[in-house]
Amino acid sequence: MNDDFFQHPFRFPKNAAGPFYTTGVPSTEPDENGNCEWDGNCLWCGAPEAEAPDLFFPFDDESYRDTYFIRQPETPEETEQAIMAAKVCCAFAVRYGGHDRSIIERLDNAPELCDYISVEGELRLTVADDGEFLPFATKIVKQNQAEWRRQHKKWWQFWL
Repeated sequence: MNDDFFQHPFRFPKNAAGPFYTTGVPSTEPDENGNCEWDGNCLWCGAPEAEAPDLFFPFDDESYRDTYFIRQPETPEETEQAIMAAKVCCAFAVRYGGHDRSIIERLDNAPELCDYISVEGELRLTVADDGEFLPFATKIVKQNQAEWRRQHKKWWQFWL
């Protein structure tokens, strides 16, 4: 795996170094050394861990929201597992920060899952320094959400 990946500002600190990671937020103010406690963004559904059990820290009663990569994928099969973990994560807490176009394509070129996406053949960073989506990426996310809603109407919404 290439060591060249984006350091997302909300990258959960316990993740193994590498392009696949989970997100979180600081839950305490930084101490004099700049250290603080973090909470993961995971909702404890267990789906990402089921897709890639050897890559994720297992949930327990103490760390039920702190899912993170204990190691990066090393084989094509493990890479596929990490991709599927990102796709099934209900909170978009599993992300890819690398430049591998084939992985980005497998992740549907989605800013919700990737720190870089292909725009007119060029890889563009989707995230600002503050962790928020850049304006072009926000537009794509909104389009993706609208498309999802169109495809997943409730039975009583047939006339919409």
